[in-house]
Amino acid sequence: MKTRLIVAALIALTFCVPAVADSTYKPFVLASVNEAGLADQADATVDALESAGFSISGKYQPLENTLVIVATSDALKEIAAASDRGGYAVGQRVSVTERDGKTEVAFVNPVYLQYAYQLGADMQPVFDSLAAALGHVESFGSEKGLTAKTLGKYKYTIGMPKFDDPSELGSFGSFGEAVAAVEKGLATEGDALSQVYRIDIPGKDQAVFGVGMKATGNNEDEEDIDEALLMSVVDFDGPAKAAYFPYEIMVNGTEVEALHMKYRMALHFPDLSMMGAHGFMKLRSSPGAVEDAFEMLVTDE
Repeated sequence: MKTRLIVAALIALTFCVPAVADSTYKPFVLASVNEAGLADQADATVDALESAGFSISGKYQPLENTLVIVATSDALKEIAAASDRGGYAVGQRVSVTERDGKTEVAFVNPVYLQYAYQLGADMQPVFDSLAAALGHVESFGSEKGLTAKTLGKYKYTIGMPKFDDPSELGSFGSFGEAVAAVEKGLATEGDALSQVYRIDIPGKDQAVFGVGMKATGNNEDEEDIDEALLMSVVDFDGPAKAAYFPYEIMVNGTEVEALHMKYRMALHFPDLSMMGAHGFMKLRSSPGAVEDAFEMLVTDE
């Protein structure tokens, strides 16, 4: 009898372990839906974040009905500093979107990014702080979600870039020169690219810039990177996913890089098909256009 109980316990344990290992994560979190106006809800969201210990690094309006707030904290900076390229996760993106008489507050899932960006620390406390401050209705952005193992080696399909395959934008003689080049490029008047925030990673030569991308009408190539165009294709059902923005450029030592759009967009919209009205092929010119625009940003011409 004792032997049978031990065997039964071992079998139960065998079936329990994969359940933990196979937990799935989704890219976005819907925090709340209410009837407050965009401006009022944005102010309330900023207040809630600051009361929870976050500092506001930047905010901007990528879409007519949406404000995106980027927040960070000492905890996020410490987590970012613990990984080689952890700066991509240092700015927590929160969107406030007004549509159909309702206002949605959503944020990018920090635990999802923990696994995707191969961070060396637990982002669950960050998730908990955001949920406590802003609310938590549901996670969304993928029907089934992705496992930690899948996220850690994620690529959309064969031949597509992964996290470790960024766009290499430029190389400079020093960290200071690289930062100055990015800041100079983002300060160019009348350009499609603008600086939303800058966050420096403590204890290392690493800085992350949030970049807004809006076509000015001066250049046809700008249309392919315009935030409104991108969202018109990929964000077509469920809660708004504007917390995809802003894009990041990272200065890492003397190098300037950015996540390849074929990786970054697929990571945030993993269920999208390749073909169709809302497939990635509708934006086939955009990855190259983003890379070209970022390279030109740091080129002194």
